[in-house]
Amino acid sequence: MKKIAIASASLAFVVVGACTIFDGLDAGSVDAGDGGAGDAAGDVVLPPNTQAGYLSLSDGVAFCSNAFACPNLAASVEFSSDVPVDSNHFSSCVDWVSGPLPADRVGVSVTAVTLECAAKATSCNAAGGCFWDEVITAGDSRCNGKDAGKYGSCGDDGGSIYYCNSNPGIVHCGNSYFVSGSTCLYDDAGEPYCTTLPCGSQQCLGNTLSYCGLDGLQFSQNCAMGGFTCGMDSKEGYDDCLTNGSAKLCSALAITCSGTTVELCDSVYESDFDCSVYGGSCDDTNYPRCKRPNETCTPSDGDVDLCSGSNITLCVGGNKTTFDCASIGKTCVAANGGQSGHCQ
Repeated sequence: MKKIAIASASLAFVVVGACTIFDGLDAGSVDAGDGGAGDAAGDVVLPPNTQAGYLSLSDGVAFCSNAFACPNLAASVEFSSDVPVDSNHFSSCVDWVSGPLPADRVGVSVTAVTLECAAKATSCNAAGGCFWDEVITAGDSRCNGKDAGKYGSCGDDGGSIYYCNSNPGIVHCGNSYFVSGSTCLYDDAGEPYCTTLPCGSQQCLGNTLSYCGLDGLQFSQNCAMGGFTCGMDSKEGYDDCLTNGSAKLCSALAITCSGTTVELCDSVYESDFDCSVYGGSCDDTNYPRCKRPNETCTPSDGDVDLCSGSNITLCVGGNKTTFDCASIGKTCVAANGGQSGHCQ
């Protein structure tokens, strides 16, 4: 798989990695839904200087159930949407997708649509397909009969790019990360890209970065999908996806604390969650998170992620709650294999 980045007036590309996948869910369809911060958070209390999370509590639990079942889903989300996904600690996962977010976080409603799509998916392939940069495992059946070659190859319908050799994955050209009408086309060197024609100038259209690449191909990327704005970077001298007013480039998938900020590197750009916006700090106990003022619990507490029948105790937004897994058609599974208790 390849992730598009602007590194100069021309294009640069970064190869992203993959991890093992199993199809732990029943095959079925997926409903993308509307998503968005407007219907998010639900019964999660919103402190000052925050905004509602990406998903309602029930959708957040459903999403994290899929993240626990599908080993490649977390990486697909982090590469594509710049949302941390803890697939070992259930409350931490739910907190990231359903807990209150810093008020200055960009693109919440755009990103929410992809997460809600994955929450409603009934197979691992369907969940991964909600994201533009889907990580797959070597030998994935969707690669059968496809000669991806050195650079990858376009699917028969031109809607996807398949990377079936090293760093296997699928880039979905129809995802809202790309401008509507994007299809897979080859450049003169035989490399496939999600692109449109004809080629125009490099510019920001709202938070969508549009630019003319090699061989007259027109590219676009929705900066808001990763929490970025689109604008002129004074150091680079051209428009790019910006974090706090400048393009912050990085090279490897990582989620870390830096002062009061949770930093997510998606292998091209650094996306920041500034916990200080609401007086919080960055806590890297078990998994980086925003620690909130006056919280009464943490996802690391020994009395969370425990099952009682179909109920599981959760800590979301710094507040303890109980969720009935049966309400979304699942059971509560006790901690096993390095994963905490969770709905499955």
